[in-house]
Amino acid sequence: MKLISSSFSHTNLDEKSNHPDDRRWAAATPWDAIARSEARKVQTYDDLVTDVAQIMFYNRNLALYYRGQSKDYKKNGMTTLLPTIYRKKEGERLMLKEKFALLEEKVGDIKRLFSESEVRYEGISMLKKYPEIAWSLLQHYEICETPLLDITHSLHVACSFAFDRNKGETGIVYVLGMPWQTDGIGYNTYEELLNVKLLGVCPPQAQRPFFQEGYLAGPFPNYQLDNPRRVPQFDFARRLIAKFEIPIDPSFWGDGFGRIPSKKLYQPKDKIFELLSGKR
Repeated sequence: MKLISSSFSHTNLDEKSNHPDDRRWAAATPWDAIARSEARKVQTYDDLVTDVAQIMFYNRNLALYYRGQSKDYKKNGMTTLLPTIYRKKEGERLMLKEKFALLEEKVGDIKRLFSESEVRYEGISMLKKYPEIAWSLLQHYEICETPLLDITHSLHVACSFAFDRNKGETGIVYVLGMPWQTDGIGYNTYEELLNVKLLGVCPPQAQRPFFQEGYLAGPFPNYQLDNPRRVPQFDFARRLIAKFEIPIDPSFWGDGFGRIPSKKLYQPKDKIFELLSGKR
């Protein structure tokens, strides 16, 4: 995927406050400096929304997406946001090509599950035509590792994921810049990215995507994705616009607002989850 060479980021917010009357003023930070930087600390959801609004305004050429997690993972001092199939786990023995072979096996399994199911699900023809949809379901429902990264169009959802199963005192919310898209699957040849809008491709029985406002982004085209030498090109730190550190405390949300509960995010009675996990 192509990197965003520079953008108005969280590192520029304090500089902007020094130029309150200059409507033409806008700084930009190189992508590697953003990846190396520390996350901007905010104390409340309202503060986060205010900061993200400024970042959105000065990056109008990009559609902003969000990802929440418990910490800012770094490699060689830089944030790394690799899809699951490219992450190296301690003690793992599978080579990358073996991981992709397993992925292809799971794609066959998922197609067979839908085809043989007594329940007729809408959208099966699309699942057979577009492997990215099968990858999206496998990733979204945590069935196996894929070259796709879970992101969301909702800042509220991202913050809720930063809280989810987080035993620490803080969480991280990333802001990622993606091309604008008008279809359920966005293929961008210039930026070498694809972005799958789950609400546009999943069977309507799938509940998780609706509550998570979920998207799955990955490298495009499907060319040498199993080549270990190309892995640095698939790191979504190359699309990083900003990162924020939020307190894992109820006070973050303010009066009359709160995190989305885990049961709502994960929807344990989701019919598609039950089918893919063998519970049906």
